[in-house]
Amino acid sequence: MTVKLEGKVLVVISDVDGTLLDQQTYHFESSLPAVERLRELKFPLVLCSSKTAAEIIPLQLDLGLNDPFICESGGAIYLPRNYFPFAIAALKPRRRFEIIEFGKKVFYLRQTLQETARRCGVTVKSFGSMSFQEIICRTGLTLDQAIHARQREYDEPFLVASGDTKQLFAALQAQALTVTQGDRFYHLTGGHDKGAAVKLLIEFYRRRYQSMLAVGIGNSANDLSLLRQTDIAVLVRNPDGRYDSEVTTQLPSVTCTHGIGPEGWREAIDGLLACKPI
Repeated sequence: MTVKLEGKVLVVISDVDGTLLDQQTYHFESSLPAVERLRELKFPLVLCSSKTAAEIIPLQLDLGLNDPFICESGGAIYLPRNYFPFAIAALKPRRRFEIIEFGKKVFYLRQTLQETARRCGVTVKSFGSMSFQEIICRTGLTLDQAIHARQREYDEPFLVASGDTKQLFAALQAQALTVTQGDRFYHLTGGHDKGAAVKLLIEFYRRRYQSMLAVGIGNSANDLSLLRQTDIAVLVRNPDGRYDSEVTTQLPSVTCTHGIGPEGWREAIDGLLACKPI
């Protein structure tokens, strides 16, 4: 796909793990030059992740970003104060941010997950029940990062150890909950997904900019609702050399990168800024 910007503002809404960050090391050295180019051009880069706000805020500081972000698979939008030049209803102040909440609280998700799994005869391992050491072993996070990852509000990652996964998912969905698959875990949310938050945020940007293009970047089925809301959807190649089949099946128009992880992410941004095929 070749895109001509022709004076348009590029608004990039991106997943984090396996795209902007390396899926195993969480490093961003390969993607950083493209982040810096967006920053120099004053093109917004919105991080949209299953990560918690406590995880995303330090990452934003490391990347030099001061744009909104979407945490916990669309659980909330965090807006820097006075970011948009117009009033927005239903904002909750929190430190230097104002937030819009979409999700149900995590204590409800954890309780419902355990009760539903028990009824279905399924054994699950919920993120909230894992020790910090287990989180570190399963994810490769440092202790500080694991502490931040446990500060969840709207999205509960979990693993299925045994039992009928389809029956469990159907029972959870019957209770108006949503199950998606990420890079390492399934994610249980309160009926929300990344798409609703992305859609609203794009509406704000269209009010701010006369002419813009929204670009979505992801690598897994958990990003499908994000990608559907953007003008240009980009799927980053995974470390096994494959592309998420659920995304390619349900969104056949998606543009796929040749590069893997952060290299693929940089490839996409460089191609868009140079108006070259990606």
